[in-house]
Amino acid sequence: MILVGVIAGIVESIIAAIVRASTPDLTGVTVREGVVGLIVGILYFGYLWSRNGQTLGYMALGIRLIRSGGEPVSFVFAALRYVLIYLSFALCLIPAVISAFMIGLGQQKQGIHDAIMGTYVVRT
Repeated sequence: MILVGVIAGIVESIIAAIVRASTPDLTGVTVREGVVGLIVGILYFGYLWSRNGQTLGYMALGIRLIRSGGEPVSFVFAALRYVLIYLSFALCLIPAVISAFMIGLGQQKQGIHDAIMGTYVVRT
């Protein structure tokens, strides 16, 4: 997420500079930042999760994302899973907190986003 935040910040700064140069109106800055972060996250997580089931952080932790049948995750599934995670944090953190408890205390060790998408995070 740090890498996504840094890349999104750079892209947003470039877009903001272009917008400020063309118009003095600063409305929509927060929305634009959120959209840029969402797009960068979809591309980053979608690509890496669909490539080998691992982001840089997953590689460091020795974990991998798989489908419930053991098969790899497609780009579309990975992107949708990221959107669900993004929304869980955007909606007052309540779904994210519930997911944390589901992962920590549940038998399946799945968050809401994993249960919806039929995915598991497993040790490699």
